[in-house]
Amino acid sequence: MGWKTHFCFFVMEILEKIVKNNLVGDIRLIDLLHDHKSDYLKITIDSLDDIPIGKTSYIAKCIKNDENLISLFPNGFRLEVGTPGVGSELKHSFQYKKNIGRDIALKYLKSDGASISRVFKLKGSDESGVKVENKNAELFIPYEKITSAKIKVSFD
Repeated sequence: MGWKTHFCFFVMEILEKIVKNNLVGDIRLIDLLHDHKSDYLKITIDSLDDIPIGKTSYIAKCIKNDENLISLFPNGFRLEVGTPGVGSELKHSFQYKKNIGRDIALKYLKSDGASISRVFKLKGSDESGVKVENKNAELFIPYEKITSAKIKVSFD
């Protein structure tokens, strides 16, 4: 690994710490992207409860005014703070809990290694996996077997 890779990794660790220090309540960091060419920061946050726009704005303001971040980018930076959009991948167990009762498009690996892609009704979630239902059959899928999970949104 070259010095640039080490430097980028170091900057991302510092950015992650700064962001996490400015999150309130049960709000968690989902994703953090940094375009080092333009110093653009895109931060995605989520919580078990919906996050009102006012709270998102408050968090963005706190992050933007953080002295550690300002000193890291003396020439300025662009900042975007938001929540996952429709069709975003679920990455954490609390995101599954938040969506119990909804349809979910899952791609997962069976025990023989075969990849399956189906839409299920999300029935439950715990720290080890999800319980889903398809055509009156319930199935438990451990998180480590899930390769992709997105909530299906329909506008009926």
